[in-house]
Amino acid sequence: MDSLADKLAPESIKKLIPYQSARRIGGHGRVWLNANELETPIFFDEQQSDYSRYPDYLPHDIARAYQAYCNTDQDVMAVRGADEAIDLLVRTFCQPGKDKIAICSPTYAMYEFCAESFAVDTIDVPLMGNAFALDVEGITRAAPKVNLIFLCSPNNPTGQLLARQDIITVLENTANDAIVVVDEAYIEFELGESVVDLIDRYPHLVVIRTLSKAFGLAAVRCGFIIAQPAVMDYVKKLVPPYPMPDSTAEIVLKALSNEGLKKVAAATQRLIETKQRFIARIASLNWIETLYPSATNFVLIRTKPGVDLFQYLAEHGVVTRNQAHEPSLKHCVRITIGSEQSMDEVAELMCRYPATSAQ
Repeated sequence: MDSLADKLAPESIKKLIPYQSARRIGGHGRVWLNANELETPIFFDEQQSDYSRYPDYLPHDIARAYQAYCNTDQDVMAVRGADEAIDLLVRTFCQPGKDKIAICSPTYAMYEFCAESFAVDTIDVPLMGNAFALDVEGITRAAPKVNLIFLCSPNNPTGQLLARQDIITVLENTANDAIVVVDEAYIEFELGESVVDLIDRYPHLVVIRTLSKAFGLAAVRCGFIIAQPAVMDYVKKLVPPYPMPDSTAEIVLKALSNEGLKKVAAATQRLIETKQRFIARIASLNWIETLYPSATNFVLIRTKPGVDLFQYLAEHGVVTRNQAHEPSLKHCVRITIGSEQSMDEVAELMCRYPATSAQ
């Protein structure tokens, strides 16, 4: 019986033969002369590793380490950040000019961007109300019209977790229609709320992760796709020949070691405490209309009309993210939680906001 992935994958993808790089083909031998590499490496630094050989086409040691971290036996593929994961999924399961994806705005803009860049249309099923809840019925109605449904939990830029039961209901209602992609870029800040465990029950569920947030490795560019083999077998066809540099793999393996994970857990706890102190300091400011709950490393603030928090902070050298371009986020500013010193400075500035400007 064909899987949903078989049903949704375009014929061009099904017929595609992946580029047969030297590492992908593999082989066993003592002398490797199959990839036109410089066999005698040039060392530009005394501490440098040997970078003369191409890396593994899919770094399996990283995948195994991340499987252990997630406590899952599902397929794990390392990619160059969550953005590449989004792009790969769109290119794998959507045909330009024909297929569609669904998003739930306000949400991460890359879902729609990747679709548009591939001539794939987007159906928006906006989050509902001040709590930004999933419109489960709206998603269910949209599902037969789309190939992919992107859900972000915790959501960027609003900061809240999507209700687990709502995600389960969406999965139940879309099993024969669309692949559901849950982007868990910020999940380390609420790790117990991950839906990776649901992949066993729902073969059309795909989870995206990244090391750019809680792991503090944004410059390293490493993310992950977690899915059942029926989905992953198609995605793997589009992976570039050598997607993950060995220099990146070395850093990632250290981060996923027992010692590395302890450091991440401690840093995450410190950040959460810094966020809580920052929120406590600004919560009573009378020009703030809504201070949204946050399960992330940022907070979303809606000010009263007439308050230009974004510009005020910019004038004092603090760069934040203005969200006013989103129809449902008028007068909203997203502030990343930085160091304790940075957040003390921002809180102090906000407490000094001119009273006449806040009327």
